[in-house]
Amino acid sequence: MYIEKLSGVYDTQLPTGIILNVNGVGYGLEMPLSSMCELPPLGKSVTLWTYTYVREDSIKLFGFLRYEDRVSFEVMLSLSGVGPKVALATLSTLSIAAIRRAIQYNDPKILVAVPGVGPRLAEKILIELKPKLEKLSNVASFGFDDGAMRMDEADFDHIHPEERFEARDAQTQILDDVRSALENLGFKDKAIDPIIKSIQKKADVTSFQDVMKHALKLLTDQGQKDPKKGSVRAPSASLDRELF
Repeated sequence: MYIEKLSGVYDTQLPTGIILNVNGVGYGLEMPLSSMCELPPLGKSVTLWTYTYVREDSIKLFGFLRYEDRVSFEVMLSLSGVGPKVALATLSTLSIAAIRRAIQYNDPKILVAVPGVGPRLAEKILIELKPKLEKLSNVASFGFDDGAMRMDEADFDHIHPEERFEARDAQTQILDDVRSALENLGFKDKAIDPIIKSIQKKADVTSFQDVMKHALKLLTDQGQKDPKKGSVRAPSASLDRELF
């Protein structure tokens, strides 16, 4: 019998997941970064669907805010050549709707935006996912609230010097956490550096969740525009709305 669901207090943020305090017991769960962007503040209660990954040398617990995300993770793990890292990176980078479109239009270039997925593996994933499309057909795409409060430069100028120093220190910690999470996901420094600098210059650092959402979108857009990877060919609506 495996753990299917956990409810507890969001205790600690980790580079690729969280520690959930359930009645005094801390459960370490790895999560898609997209789901981490939707978590409540530290100290608040949260319920996660879970998947237990068992191997001879390790046992890992993965957490998801929605059951649909857990199902998609399990489907990805059923593919040959796809382990937890690639499955997690896929759900961190692409929405379920974007994955479905890649299957429907037989477009591996959408999947190549995922770190750790090259053209050959992308084509292999599409072939094996086609028979499983029906299982994904009822899975909703990710959604984020873009209405989060942001601190712009004008607001920052009116902060007391001591508070400004503390804010900058907090911003540095947030950016360090985002960098660490992206590195663990598989993105390279040459892709991460310009995006972190861009966010830092705009003083657009309010929370880990907000910065991570923005960074993932920029990285995914960058992957789609990379001439070595080609451009996405899926027709109709822009994939921008499907990525998050």
